[in-house]
Parts: sequence; C-alpha cells; structure tokens
Amino acid sequence: MADGAAVAVLLETAINLLIAEAVFLSGVKEQIEQLKRDLKWMLLEVGEAFENKSDKRSRLYANQMRDIAIDAHDVIEKFIDIKRHGILSLTSHLISRHRLGNRVAEINASVEKLRLRKTTYNSTESSNRGSPSWSQINKRRAEIVEDIKNQQEPAVNIYENSEMQVIDLLTGADKSLCIISIVGMGGVGKTTLSLKVFKDDIVKKQFECRAFVHISNEYTSANLQEVLQTILVSCGGSVDSNKKVTCETVKTHLQNRKYLIVLDDIWDTDTWKELKGAFPEAQNGSRVLLTTRHKYVAVEAAGTSSDHELFVINDIKKSWELFQENYAPFKRSSITYEGPCFPPADLVKLGNTMLEKCHGLPLAIVVLGGLLSYEECLYRAQPEWSLWSSENDRSSWISSQGKHSHKCSGILALSYDYLPDYLKPCFLYMSLFPENSMIRVTKLFQYWIAEEFIIQSKSGGQMLEDTAMDYLNELISRSLIQVSKLRCDGKVKNCHIHGLLHGISASESTTDDFSEAYDSVREFNQKENSSRRVIVYCKEKKQQNERYLSTSHNSRIRSLMCHEDVYFPTNPYLSSFFSGFKSLRVLDFYGDTGIVSLPKAVKELIHLRYLSLEKSKLEMINTSYLSKLVHLRTLNLRGNEHVQLDDQIWLLVHMRHLYLRDIRPAANNGRHEGIGTYPKELQLLVIQAGDWIYDCRLQKLSSLRKLKIEECLNMHLDEISIAVANLTKLRSLGLICKTSIDEPITNEQVPLASIPFSNHTSLVSLHLKGHILDWPTYITSFPPHLCKLKLEWSWITEDPMLVLEKLPSLKFLRLGFETYTGMKMVCSKGGFVSLQTLELDSILSLEEWELNKGALESLTKLTICGCENLKMIPDGLKHVITLKELTVTNMPHLRRRMAKKLGRDWHKIKHIPSEGIHIG
Repeated sequence: MADGAAVAVLLETAINLLIAEAVFLSGVKEQIEQLKRDLKWMLLEVGEAFENKSDKRSRLYANQMRDIAIDAHDVIEKFIDIKRHGILSLTSHLISRHRLGNRVAEINASVEKLRLRKTTYNSTESSNRGSPSWSQINKRRAEIVEDIKNQQEPAVNIYENSEMQVIDLLTGADKSLCIISIVGMGGVGKTTLSLKVFKDDIVKKQFECRAFVHISNEYTSANLQEVLQTILVSCGGSVDSNKKVTCETVKTHLQNRKYLIVLDDIWDTDTWKELKGAFPEAQNGSRVLLTTRHKYVAVEAAGTSSDHELFVINDIKKSWELFQENYAPFKRSSITYEGPCFPPADLVKLGNTMLEKCHGLPLAIVVLGGLLSYEECLYRAQPEWSLWSSENDRSSWISSQGKHSHKCSGILALSYDYLPDYLKPCFLYMSLFPENSMIRVTKLFQYWIAEEFIIQSKSGGQMLEDTAMDYLNELISRSLIQVSKLRCDGKVKNCHIHGLLHGISASESTTDDFSEAYDSVREFNQKENSSRRVIVYCKEKKQQNERYLSTSHNSRIRSLMCHEDVYFPTNPYLSSFFSGFKSLRVLDFYGDTGIVSLPKAVKELIHLRYLSLEKSKLEMINTSYLSKLVHLRTLNLRGNEHVQLDDQIWLLVHMRHLYLRDIRPAANNGRHEGIGTYPKELQLLVIQAGDWIYDCRLQKLSSLRKLKIEECLNMHLDEISIAVANLTKLRSLGLICKTSIDEPITNEQVPLASIPFSNHTSLVSLHLKGHILDWPTYITSFPPHLCKLKLEWSWITEDPMLVLEKLPSLKFLRLGFETYTGMKMVCSKGGFVSLQTLELDSILSLEEWELNKGALESLTKLTICGCENLKMIPDGLKHVITLKELTVTNMPHLRRRMAKKLGRDWHKIKHIPSEGIHIG
C-alpha cells in the first residue's frame, strides 16, 4: 500500500527528530523515551499492517496506525519549532512543555491500544500473513496466462511495422547470439506481438528449435526448474524425474542447435541473470526474445540497440478495426468503419466516444468489444444503440468487469503492485493532476520533496532534485509514466500518465485515503473527506453555486490544491480557513482566488513546505508572517505584479525554489532582518532585478542551479556579472534586460558582455535579452556544453551564425526580435552538428539566408516568423533530409513561393512530410 510507504517515512522522520533534538525535549524525558520505543515498534509493523488491508478490520488497524504516526510526527515537529525559534516566552514554554507531555502520553496510550488489538485485527489473515498481495498478483497472472494459451491470432495487424522490424532482428545475418527485447506498458500488445513473430513462417524456417515461455508466476529460484523444463522439452529434449534440470543442462542441449527462445513478461533483472546462463553462444544465429514492462530489464539483457518499444494506438481507424474484430455482431455482419456497409453515424460517434476512454490501449479496446458482445448476448432484445449508450454512461466500465477484470485493470495494476514502497506514493500523487495533462517535472518534484517522499541519499552527495529525477526515471522505465517532452540536455521536462493508469492511480488513492480530486467546491463541501491530499477544480463554472471551501474539513489534510476559479473571501473567513488546516505541507492556489492579502493566521501553518499563489492577484504580503514558516522549501508568487517581499525572506534558510517579483529592505528603522542569512540550499530563483542583489547577496547563493533575473537595468549589470561568474553550478540562466522598441542603441547598453562562462561546465541553457556589443569577444567564453540558447534584442552587427555553428552541443537555437541587424546570414558546411530546432523570429533586416550543403544535418524543426524582408528560403534546405517540421508565418511573400507544387520554392521543401508543413 502506498500509504504504508508514506507512513514508514513519517515514522523514520519522527524517530530521527527525537534522536537529533533530544536536548529540546528533555523536559518530558520519560514520555519521549516511551514514544521512541513505540514508534520503532510501529516502524517494524507498518509493512505488514498495510500489506494486509484485505478486510475491514485489518484496514481499520492500518488506518489507526497511520493516524498515530501523523499525530506523533506533527506534535514532535511543532514543539521543536517552538523551542528552536523562540516563539514562546519562558512561561508559555513551560505550559507548552506540559501540553507536549500530555499529548505524548495520549499517543503512547493509543499505541498501547493498537498493540493489544493487533492479534484481533490480524486473526483472519494469520495463516497467510504477508502473502495476500502476492496471492492476488499470482491469481491475476494465472488468469492472464490462461487467456494467452487460448488466444487466437488477431486478424487486425495493429503493429505491422513493429512485426517486420522484430522479424528482421530475429532473422538477421549476424551469427552471434542476439538478445532482443520488446518493451511497453501493460496491455500494449507485447505478448501478442511476440506470439505473432514466434508463429511467423519465415521465423519458423530460420530456427531448428523454438520455445515460448511465460515468466508469469511470482518468479523465484523455485520456478527456475519449471521454466528450464519447458525450454528443454520444447526444444526436443527430455526430462528425467530423478534429475534436476539446470541452466547447464539446457545449455548443453542447445549447444549445437540454432534456437529461438521467447521469455514473455520478465519483471526484474535478477530473473534474467538466473536464466541467461542457459543460452549458449554457438555462433549460429540463435536468438532470445524477451518482453518486459521495464526499460532497465531490457537494457540489462539486450542493451539499447536491440530493444523495440511499443506504444498505444494513435490511429482511430486502427482502433475501430480492432474493436470490430472483437465485437461479435460486427463479425457476423462484416460491418466496416467506412464504406457502403458502415454503422449509422450516431452509433459510430458513440463507439468513438467509448474508444476514446481506451486511450489507444489495445487490451482495453479488445475488452470493450468482448464486454459489449457478452452484454449483447444477455440482452439480445435491447437495441444496440441503447446498449452502447448505457455502457458508455458507466464511467468506470473499463475497471469494473467482474470476474474478467484481470483482462484490463488487473493487468495494468500488476505494474503498481510490483512497485517498491518508496515509489508508490510518487505514482499515486499523479492522481492529483488532471487526466491527460502535461505535467512539468519541476513542479512535480517540488510536490514530492514537500511531502518528504524523496529520501535523502545516505552519501549526502546527491541533491533531492536529482533523487527525484531518479525516481521519475524509474517510473518511466517501468512504463507507468510517459515522457511528453525532453529538455535540451536529454532530461525529462514534461511527463504524462496514460488515462487508464491515471484511473488506477485515482482508484488506489481513494482506497488508501491517499488523495481525492473534486470537480467542484460543492462536491468538496458535501462529501465527508478522509483523504490526506485534496485538489478542487471548478469544471462546471456556469452551474457553480458554491465558491467558498468549507473550513470544517479534516484538519489532517497534508496537501490542498485549488485551481480554476475557486474563490476565497478575506478575513475573518481566511483566518478561520488557515486555522483549520494546520497539518498542511502543500498549499497551492492557482488563479484569481479573491485573496488580496494573507492574514496573520498563515504563520500558523508551521509544517508548510510548499506555498504557491501563482496568478492570484495578491496586492501585499507581510513578509514577517512568511518568515515563520521555517520549513518552507518552495514559494511561488509568479504573476502577482504588486507583491514585494522584504529581506526577511532570507530567514527561510531551507528554501529551495523561489519565484517572486522583488525583495526590498525591511521597513524597521533601517535594520535588515535577513541580511546576515541566506538559503544555502536554494536551487531555483526567478525574480526581478533590484537592490537586493547588492552587497554580494546574489553570489552567496552558491547552490543555485536555475537563475532567471528579469527587468535588469544598466545599474544592476556589473553586480550581476560578478555574481554570475561565481555561480558555477548553474544549469540554466536567463538574464532579461528591460528594453523598448524605441530605445536608442548606445554604448552604455552593454549587458552581460563581461561575464566569463568558460568555467560554467554545468550550464546547458542560456537566455539573454539585451544589447550585446563586441560579439566575437563575448562568444569565446560561451559555456562549453551549451545545449539551448535564446537571444533577443541583441543588436548584433556581425553574422552570429559564423560563431554559433561551432558550438558542438547546441540542440536548440532561437534568434528573436532584432538579434541581428545585418542583411545576410550564412550556415557553413559542417556547421551546427547537433542542432535539432532553429527558430528565427522577427529579424527584420534579414534579406538573404545562405545554407550550404552539409550544414544543419541534424535539424528536425525549423520555424521562421516575421522575417518580412527575407526574399526566399535557402536553396540548401532541400539537402536537410532530417527536417520533419517547417513553420512559416507572417511572411506572405514566402507563402506564395512555397505553395504546394506551384510555388517557386516548393522543390526545396517537398521532402518534408506534408503534415509537418505549416504555412500561414
């Protein structure tokens, strides 16, 4: 259970707090020592408690353990904060210590009751303790294997190209043993494809012996015998009941044979390591084909060069063909999607609506066809449209198929069941994002870190953000999360989750009281909520009568997110609201919430790690309130143009991510509260330039990885240049000067020209907006591993391409408004060896662009916008065969020249896929 993993983290954190802060808790020593023993006992019990939540009594036991762990953690943390930060007077402290003693005694008593009830709660599971989850998994997998054995070869070839590619790999001329892998999420068709190529006539003729083995039980060394026996018998060997079949036995039998072995559904690298010794290298063209959901298994077995990844179906016609093949009435009547015998238009439309819920997953489409066929047999008299309509109205149809649930949701849920405990809460957190939304990983990591899902590396050498990226990559490699967009350095920028996996995440979250999503304020207010994490949307704004969230909800909520027109009146409502959610770790209000200023009660949210009020139209915040939030790691005030904080914000020494407009000196008789402190762990800072940068305050932020400073003025540039030169850990830098189209060009406008970047070996992304003089001298100090460069308002007088094309790692280049003031631009042969995306926007003086053959040989995307004096696109573009997407806008002259088949420049771009050409 995911909540079990989260509770284990809470318990470990509480125990560590007790050990590390014993001096603060000395006044209640006996109670604290007992609490420490109780928490250690709970830590030992937590795995079993949450593994066995199979009945109401066991679930109650696990939930009580979770509640005690949360109470203990919050009480300890609160008291330590009060002591450490001197919030109370001596008299108040004595009272607080007495209260702490009472609260700890209450928690200890609750633990004792829990201990006494343990036998009762677990009595029904005593004979199978620790095994129900595995039992359920094995049951699911046994049903799946039985289906596969009876599977008929599909008439619709949804993966025709994949089949040909895999067959080519199997039948290639290479005589050495090749390990080939098929990778993809559950239900995407890995087993179907492997069976198809296994039975292919060409493949059959290539191999002397073949074996197809399902690694589909809980694999242990005990199962090794069964797998080896299957391979041996399938390849013409015999099994002696008195002798054990070993890898060496199988290897000896296969030694002089050309063989094909298919290992279907391998879940971990240990399984492969145990089996690989059975496959001899006979230099005769033998092959091993394996299927897996996990990329790291494929890499371990086959490397990256011999794997084949399957994705969901994006072609609605293919989806429809697969559906009709599995819907019995269509089979009988030979109805096709288009042509003279297609179904009525309303039925096609309804069918497409249902197919959309399958999100292109072949298994879900097959299940839908089979489900409707079954219901058609039961209710033969019911009109077909009515049957489909009623089934479509069941939003949960895909996961509620009774005894056949293993066919879709069960198969997908296996990936979740197999997750290690530390990844389960990270996966379930995805349920708090809208289905099919693109998720920015920076924000996702900030949530995970705030919730303390990310475990600090024991070596201490890795940042929390890097560990979060490791977690994400593992979820991606397990086919539970998909990559939407990569950064220029190859790391994930945006991700998403498949719709059906999102449903599993939401279902498991609700079952565990992990999280809950509400479509309206009314729904949130009316439903009794026990979840720890809540997100509220307003999807039906016209019908929305309630806009204020109730303050009487569960005070143990740890994450609260409100998006899309959720409204909050000002005091006293807001003070009452904050007082009702004192356990919050994450508070995220997005958009116009009606909040003009934050009340004093906000400083009572002492556990808060993440606070975002992006685009909420705040007018002011008392920084002293925020400075009491000593655990705050992320503060996002972007889009609030009137809010300024004073330098007390630097008191938040654990801050890691900071988005705000400006920092001003505190208005307290000239005394700057935060001037002697600064957040040493700060990773990300997005801010406007101001007096806060002086006195070396910027360069003290030596841990910065991403820095963006907006509205820089000449008076700030020297200080910024000195600071940036010393911030050598930077990975991304944006320096945005305040400019105007009417601003004259003068020698005084020299932003950034003196910054030496040669020591910035980690800097991969650079955005500069402002006048650059002495271009060749400036360029010699560009970061050596620069991948992404955006230039705007640079007023460069010499052709920038002659220098930029020599940057070996550059993959993305944008030359924006008035970057270059010359009339001709040249890309030389062999230049821009790595560039994949090039954007030219509003370079008004540009008339001629020469592109020599052999330049831009990796380019896949080209955008030209508003370069109104450019006479024609370069002739050399016809040699850029890698180009897949071309966009030309706001250039009517070029639009005519590029008209399909008729335009004078059409021959230069006709090799680009037609769907990739956008001319407007």
